[in-house]
Amino acid sequence: MTLTMAVVVDYQNVHLTGASLFLPGRPPEEGLIDPFRFACQLAQARDAKIADERYKATVKRVEVFRGLPIPEDDPDANRRNQAQKAEWERGHHGVVRVTLRPLKYAWDYFDGRKVPVRASRREKGIDVLCALALVDLARSGRYDVVVLASRDTDLAPALDNAARTTGAKIEAVKWFDPADRRTRGNISTRARIWTTSMTRDHFTASLDPRTYP
Repeated sequence: MTLTMAVVVDYQNVHLTGASLFLPGRPPEEGLIDPFRFACQLAQARDAKIADERYKATVKRVEVFRGLPIPEDDPDANRRNQAQKAEWERGHHGVVRVTLRPLKYAWDYFDGRKVPVRASRREKGIDVLCALALVDLARSGRYDVVVLASRDTDLAPALDNAARTTGAKIEAVKWFDPADRRTRGNISTRARIWTTSMTRDHFTASLDPRTYP
């Protein structure tokens, strides 16, 4: 009997880190990740390192958190992100859930009209949502393994909290290229956290093949 796995995905972190590592110099949209494909590749990479069948895992939940450009700034990107959310959740009801949180902007005035400054836009609160989801899923009692997909070091306390206060096995995941020294380290935590390394092949197999006009 395999273990049940839940994955918390800091989407922009996973997407942009993977694209910069495996598609350098290419538009980041070419490295768009399908969250369910990613989670399945994670399970495959993890299980390849585990000899005992009892400790292998099956993906049962994928929680995705992503920033959303507002329509006043970029209506096309807003529409595409909404379409991507719908596609990623379609066919995976109760397994994949994508939460879009509007990006934060500085505002200026142009011709007497208040407008968002695109260069100022940034994600705000995504790390908090990831931390809360990680701890909530770990404490729910429904999953044997809960994995954080992010390289954001601010999430180290959430990993430690979940590992300290729940019975679930808390793990992490990272993109890894043996030729790139930057990919060798893990998030520094007090607890001993297993980190699965995903390679270029896993990245390629995680890509979203759809076109979003």
